[in-house]
Amino acid sequence: MSEPVVLTDVTKRYPGQADAAVEDVSLHIRAGETVCLLGPSGCGKTTTMKMINRLIEPTSGRITLGGVDVLSLDPNTLRRGIGYVIQQIGLFPHLTIADNIAVVPQLLGWSRSRVRERVDELLQLVDLDPGTYARRFPRELSGGQQQRVGVARALAADPPVMLMDEPFGATDPITRDRLQRQFRLLQQTLHKTVVFVTHDFQEAVKLGDRIVVLAERSRVVQFDTPERILAAPADDYVAGFVGSDATLQRLGLAPVASAALLDTPAPGAPEVAADASLKEALNALMAAPGGQVAVRDGDTVKGTLTFDAIRAALVSEVRDER
Repeated sequence: MSEPVVLTDVTKRYPGQADAAVEDVSLHIRAGETVCLLGPSGCGKTTTMKMINRLIEPTSGRITLGGVDVLSLDPNTLRRGIGYVIQQIGLFPHLTIADNIAVVPQLLGWSRSRVRERVDELLQLVDLDPGTYARRFPRELSGGQQQRVGVARALAADPPVMLMDEPFGATDPITRDRLQRQFRLLQQTLHKTVVFVTHDFQEAVKLGDRIVVLAERSRVVQFDTPERILAAPADDYVAGFVGSDATLQRLGLAPVASAALLDTPAPGAPEVAADASLKEALNALMAAPGGQVAVRDGDTVKGTLTFDAIRAALVSEVRDER
């Protein structure tokens, strides 16, 4: 079962440094949602994430998982209950794929049969046939396959929370797109609480239920849904992430009719013209109480546009660009 993650006034200071690496960060990450920490290199996003599982100890503030203060827990016990995936994957080269996935369950004292069943289950979940891959070594797998094993290993003990530190950043664009799509499918099934670090706005929009845009020292500039950040950036800093992306700029040129519409409009829904831009439609959706707008082409209502349809159009734009 997923658990919320709450950071309250969390600060990290290193000896001999005048400025804090992370200063007074407060976030409430709801159970079962994926929250992307987005910001430039050096802004403190990875430091913030690592304080959740105490790979980095906070200097002050409070972090809770499911209402339990992480500082009250033994660090090793805490980490065994949190899935952790990094860009470098970190598989043990001398262990088979099955043994890599089994590390945490074995530390927790699971029986051999239970571990074996869990390994097979997870390999199938990440679309790797156990009969083909379980006995192989990491060097015998492609980078994308290794990354999928890394995700499987993080899920091995069924943790309520997963931390993912730019996990797909070292892969080629085609593999990265495939891994992102597979992660979305997994999350739709598993509903883990996921904290996902990225510097890629496209990735954050694809994967995040909400996005935290961070500035220096992990200062929270905007914490909102992708749709709201696209439609109403909090300031010029956030607008820089949105406006510098050619794919998002093209949304201002793409007509509403290019998105997939629901067949039946909601009664009383506000309307937009079929030749309006998706950017204009986002603004209309922001004001629509039901999260839907009817799309009108002359005298005909063509269907209903939703936030999900605009997100799907954005993902399509990203794939076409790549």
